[in-house]
Amino acid sequence: METSSRSSRLWLVAEMKHWVRRLRLGQGEFWALAGAFFYSLSNVFTGVAVRGTGLNYQLGTSLRALPTLVVGLAMGWGRRNRPTKTLSPVADGRILAALITSGLFTFTIGGSLMFAAMRYGGVLVTTPLTGTQVIWSAVIAALLLRQPFNGRMVLGMLTSLVGVVLLTIGRSNDLALPPTWWLAVPYALGSALSWASSGVLISYAMQRGVDRFQALTVSVLTGAITLNGYLLATGDIGLYLTTPRATMAAAIIAGVLGMAALVSLTTALSLTTVASANALNSLQVGLAPLIAWLLLGEGMNTWIALGILLIMGGVIVVQIAKPGEAG
Repeated sequence: METSSRSSRLWLVAEMKHWVRRLRLGQGEFWALAGAFFYSLSNVFTGVAVRGTGLNYQLGTSLRALPTLVVGLAMGWGRRNRPTKTLSPVADGRILAALITSGLFTFTIGGSLMFAAMRYGGVLVTTPLTGTQVIWSAVIAALLLRQPFNGRMVLGMLTSLVGVVLLTIGRSNDLALPPTWWLAVPYALGSALSWASSGVLISYAMQRGVDRFQALTVSVLTGAITLNGYLLATGDIGLYLTTPRATMAAAIIAGVLGMAALVSLTTALSLTTVASANALNSLQVGLAPLIAWLLLGEGMNTWIALGILLIMGGVIVVQIAKPGEAG
């Protein structure tokens, strides 16, 4: 019996070494991992911003988007060595409409829903569920852009679905949560669906020759205008002056980290394959809850941990299985 156990351990160690050698992590992969880490920290700081402060969701989303708007403007219109063979986002009405709709999905709808999910369920529930946007984007791209959909992607979706169920069961056993904790689930899934729709629209614009930073700027600017327009119409624009500075700082830091993650992922995509970069970046689904558990003291149990692992595994399977992204 002891010999059999020792053989099993040796086999496991040999297999781990084999897969480590196969990974062949290069610069691109390390940039992708940095992106996952920055995205995770961004979500954690968002969780800090909403914790016990009653932060207005539209205000929080607007503050979080501010660093992306600044960098988008600088890189999209400010740099002198911008590629000349690009299409202006305002040159085609359909492209402009797609980017404006993308901004509404990303910030006005998706961002506000994400802040609501953070308020009710914290980082541990929100991040794994919003991470399923990879799955929804694959479905939307298949329906609208007629991109292929295969059996492995279905398997990844089902794996993540089981993870969502386990995550929900695990949260229901946490007596410290408020009775409305379950609202985080539809809010987070709604945010993921909004972001997935936005990603497909951004891809549509870039495939037609629009510079990615200019596309991003139009999208963010749309979100900023609509969010602040809503605050003005509801009489809440004064929240910029009355919201605690520490809360606003946490939201802005979350935005800076999100922007750093975007730059890291963009760099990774220039150095390695799309499938490799996005699969490693998907690890944020598990990293953010782990950081929140360690630093913010959010409750963790076996059901939650297993749910997060299944969601993360399903997201990675879908990302790797996307046709045409192997190289």
